[in-house]
Amino acid sequence: MNTLYHYCSTASFHAIVQSHSLWLSSLSLSNDTMEGKLVAQAFTRLAERDSLDPYSVSRLRDAVGILEEIIDGLGFCLSEDGDLLSQWRGYAADATGVSIGFSAEYLNWLSETHKIHNELRFSLQKIEYESSAHESHIEPTYRKIRQFIDAGAFKTPGRRMLLDTRTDDKIKQDNAAIKKAQSQLSLTVLPLFSELFHLKAYAFREEREWRLLSHLVKGGEDHCSHRVVHDRIVPYRKIELAGLERSPITEVILGPKHGTPPRVVEDFLKQNQYAVVRVRGSEASYR
Repeated sequence: MNTLYHYCSTASFHAIVQSHSLWLSSLSLSNDTMEGKLVAQAFTRLAERDSLDPYSVSRLRDAVGILEEIIDGLGFCLSEDGDLLSQWRGYAADATGVSIGFSAEYLNWLSETHKIHNELRFSLQKIEYESSAHESHIEPTYRKIRQFIDAGAFKTPGRRMLLDTRTDDKIKQDNAAIKKAQSQLSLTVLPLFSELFHLKAYAFREEREWRLLSHLVKGGEDHCSHRVVHDRIVPYRKIELAGLERSPITEVILGPKHGTPPRVVEDFLKQNQYAVVRVRGSEASYR
């Protein structure tokens, strides 16, 4: 995919172009209440299909759920389709806004540049909507976790019981094995934070979404800024659009209800150091 589109209001478009920056905002505070919560569901399906006992399924779901409680995703959302009516209505101020076409090659370059210079880390991610894709993404991790569960990760280390025939040394060995399995399970679960905001419900499949994605530890000292959006305060991080000579914006589509002549938008982009950008109106007949 060469071009990915960000739908937004005209005011947001103006701010992006003039500030030469993008804001990655909290996904858990977006319009999708299931953002970041589908990994635990996929684990549950795999575990139940694998005939894992109900107690272990519940413990596994809780272990993954801890990640959901402490990790937020900060995202800048994009679509493969730059002229989709549902997107205009939902994300571009009821079609009065614009769809900004960004170069996918540029966004990947920007991500790599930040990594090289130890700056704010983010990546360009394609969103998965199919339940089968969700499961295939996490199944290798589930298989490792299942081994640790079988090794006693969900057991409780203890002392000799009344009818326990084990020696003291054997009890120590068993307790050490349980603690080791618990530690290994925790270390295996932790990297799943990278999948939390990579999966989305099938009902949103029409959006064909990609996103620039960063992660935030909630309640910690992880850096972010905050802004007001309607009835909530939303964490965000700002990414500077360095290297404008690489043409980050390749196309702008004006919404069906947008009132600016294309020539004015082209001049606005030029005056803000963007190369020649194609500007056209939407083909959607919506008013």
